[in-house]
Amino acid sequence: MNNPEILAPVGNMDMLYAGIAAGADAFYLALDDFGARAYAENFTLDNIEEVIAYIHYFDRKVFITMNTLIKDSEIDKAISYLERLYKYGVDGILIQDMGFYSIVKDQMPGLDFHASTQMAVRDYHGAKALMDLGFKRIVIARETPIEEIRKIAKFPCEKEVFVHGSLCVSYSGECLMSSYFGGRSANRGRCAGPCRQKYQLINDGKIYGDDYYLNMKDLNVIDNLDELINLGIDCLKIEGRMKSAEYVYNSVVAYKKKVNANFYDREKLRDISNRGYTKGFIFGQKRDYIIKEGDTKHRTVGIVELIDNKKAFRANSDLHKGDNLEVITDRCKKLPLTLTKDFKKGELIFLDKYRDAKINSQILMLNAENIKDDLENGLASYKSLPVNLYFEGRIWQKPRLKITYKDIEASAYDENPIEPALKVSLDELSIRDNLDRFKDEIFKPVDIEIKIDEGIFLSKKTINKLRRDAINLLKEKIAGKYKRKPVKIVKPKLADPSAKSSEKNIELMTNNINPDLLRGFDKVYIKDYDIKYRGFDLYLNLDSHMDYEIKDLIAYLKINEIKGVIFNNYRDLDFIDDFKNAGIKIRIGRYLNVMNSYAFDFYSTFAEKIESSVENTLENINENSDRYEVEALSFGRIELMNMVHCPFSTIKNCGLKGCETCKFRESEFVSVNGDRMKLVRRNSLTKIYPAYPAGFDEKLFNENVSRLVSVFSDEDLRIYQKKSYKDKLNYERGVI
Repeated sequence: MNNPEILAPVGNMDMLYAGIAAGADAFYLALDDFGARAYAENFTLDNIEEVIAYIHYFDRKVFITMNTLIKDSEIDKAISYLERLYKYGVDGILIQDMGFYSIVKDQMPGLDFHASTQMAVRDYHGAKALMDLGFKRIVIARETPIEEIRKIAKFPCEKEVFVHGSLCVSYSGECLMSSYFGGRSANRGRCAGPCRQKYQLINDGKIYGDDYYLNMKDLNVIDNLDELINLGIDCLKIEGRMKSAEYVYNSVVAYKKKVNANFYDREKLRDISNRGYTKGFIFGQKRDYIIKEGDTKHRTVGIVELIDNKKAFRANSDLHKGDNLEVITDRCKKLPLTLTKDFKKGELIFLDKYRDAKINSQILMLNAENIKDDLENGLASYKSLPVNLYFEGRIWQKPRLKITYKDIEASAYDENPIEPALKVSLDELSIRDNLDRFKDEIFKPVDIEIKIDEGIFLSKKTINKLRRDAINLLKEKIAGKYKRKPVKIVKPKLADPSAKSSEKNIELMTNNINPDLLRGFDKVYIKDYDIKYRGFDLYLNLDSHMDYEIKDLIAYLKINEIKGVIFNNYRDLDFIDDFKNAGIKIRIGRYLNVMNSYAFDFYSTFAEKIESSVENTLENINENSDRYEVEALSFGRIELMNMVHCPFSTIKNCGLKGCETCKFRESEFVSVNGDRMKLVRRNSLTKIYPAYPAGFDEKLFNENVSRLVSVFSDEDLRIYQKKSYKDKLNYERGVI
């Protein structure tokens, strides 16, 4: 059976120590910049070399996340960061930005690049396309069902799967809600967490609910690990760089035990999260994966009953001194209860001070003390690295201490030779006592050999310094095994500016626009073909989640006289040659997140036109339009979120079935901040749009920028033509 890597999150040194003690095989972490958790407690360039070395002392791997979209103004800084990380010996880099990757991928020999989950690999073709581009490992998108993972698993690349931790309800890399309403980009690591807010569900003017409809429970697939392991998945990833050392320790211990011995402590794993668990879409859970208001998120440890006219509960598991529980009163007040002693499973616990405890109410575990105890015990008892010491002291020679770890040796010498003792000579027992003081070190002596002449003198201070020097030299040698010769990354030359002709384009989000209104537009982008559009210059917009057989799709395009396609997912790149050989034009859509000049440059090698990310700046769009065929959205409703989940399913409990006839398939969605949205359910997917179209002053665009207009209806088009939109696209203010 495959023995997969357990990959643990690290946000600080305490989490790292916990992961080492728990037995994690690898760690992922970030610097202050370019990581997808910008608000986490990250590391800095001042301490990252030490952190990488520490992980390598234990022969574990370390991966750094540089998985945000990167602006042109940040490229040089990102390159400088990577040059240093490469020199320090980092094992792998997680990347999302194709422009940044195109710069560095061939200039860092021996460094593995991992395609981050934001690249939304959900099928075999996406994995193949990125592997062909040189990625060593694919982080499979969290929403990918097991049926697709089976297909990806057949491809000869490293596969990484999220198995535990927080979930985004949106398709990976496709959530624009935070940036649209708040200017904070999820693709740049600054998500404001709108999916954790309350929303109202409205249909035909009626409010059907007010709840946390996008708030996913935490992922937990530990009971299904065998299926992933049998598929040959190389890495099991635990999410949680913003969580605690206790979380890291206990989650890693659980998954290591499950992998190695097929058992784990279910209650401890439950106690490290207060959000409840779901198997997620990976294993097809269609109900009870959203945290609703009033849901019990904590583990129940007993039910209040009346015993001999006294309130009590019977422990359904072992409880420990210091456990923090919650008691519900007759008036529904929540009161804390901290245990002052241990209780065994089945033992009665009387609630003498809680006489108003509600009969038949649940006693909840808020914080389990043994979770902290487990971490402390693990840190105290985990095995230090075994070393052998050899000390040699000869009269009139410099004393030498050799320390050996596996096949690595390091020797320290004092600068002064040993002199004969004038009074009290140094004995072997004293030397051994001083050499064995490794209390605060990661090494532990298992054998100490001492060879000395009789009648020598050497101070304890000298022996202690020899020990410290030898340890530091050994650390340098271990770290040196992983370090690399410095490289200087050279940025490729961008295309020269040239004059271009401007085009107007209209992208139809649904096929319900009157063709008579389309005159004057050079290109028409459609989701599905309709004969009423025959005669227009048509391009088929390939949805980021669209599944197709390439031969069937090309036949469809030819029959319906569709000129080209618009790529929105990396799977589409696997068919570049097929489209070109069939004479089908290729354009790049917004979900490939083109943010910088090098991304425009990369896609320009095979695409006739490239849509800028809607999170880009006006300055960057205009500058790149002088070099490349660039288009930008100037009016429309952005898809704020694409997801499998339907908020109305939490009310209907329909298991995501019967969508095509559901009366709620087009509804309103209103945030706690008053942001109004349109919710549309089609083809087993939910899309969230702003309630109203937004626009931008087209005169601010460079004349080379193609204007892209995206409309829902005839009314949207009239708003565009009259320039009567109220909301404004944020190219000028930009996103952080």
